[in-house]
Amino acid sequence: MRRRNGFVTLAALALLFAAGAMNMAGCAAGPPTGPVKAGYKAGSLGSAEVVGYLSRSDLEGGFWAVYSSPTTSSVVPPKILAVLLPGSVDEGGIAALDGRYVWAAGRVSEGVSIRMAGPEILVDGIDAVQAP
Repeated sequence: MRRRNGFVTLAALALLFAAGAMNMAGCAAGPPTGPVKAGYKAGSLGSAEVVGYLSRSDLEGGFWAVYSSPTTSSVVPPKILAVLLPGSVDEGGIAALDGRYVWAAGRVSEGVSIRMAGPEILVDGIDAVQAP
C-alpha cells in the first residue's frame, strides 16, 4: 500500500507541474505577432496580460499604465486597463515605449493600493506590438 501512495503522490506532483508549465507558456511565448486588440486578460494562478497604449500618469506619485486608447486622443477618453507596478519595470527602459502600443505580461499583484486605477501587474515582460 505504501508504494501505491508514493505513485499517486508522484503522479499528482507531475500533474501540478504540467499545469504550471501550461500557465507560464502564455508569458514565456513572448508578445503576440500581428495586430492585437487592446484589452486585459487574467489567467489562472494569478497570471495576466494586457495590450494597449503605454503612458505615464502623474497621479498619486506617478505610475506607468496601459490604456485602451492613446492618452492624447480627444475623441475617445482613454480607460486604464492595468497599472504596471513600480519596481517591476525598468524606469529608464520603459520610457522608450511611452505612447506606443504594447503587450505586457506578468502576475496580478495581491497587494493593497490606493490608486483605484485598475488591476496592478508585476511585470515579467513588456514589448511593443502592432496596433490593429
